[in-house]
Amino acid sequence: MAELTPAEKTEQQAEFNRVLARVEEERARLAPLLPDMDPGDLHAILVAIHQPWGMGRRFFIREIRPGVYAF
Repeated sequence: MAELTPAEKTEQQAEFNRVLARVEEERARLAPLLPDMDPGDLHAILVAIHQPWGMGRRFFIREIRPGVYAF
């Protein structure tokens, strides 16, 4: 894999900062609604959801029965 140019590194860092900002906004919104969820788990799920395609794992969350979710 070729080394990134300074401009590509700058854009990559900017994208990382955008993803992190989205994750923090969503975490602040969802944490009060999910008081029993481990904060680290919530953070990991949100990071995976907000990463650009091809950059890591994705989680699909669905309700199995009322109040019980699987991902």
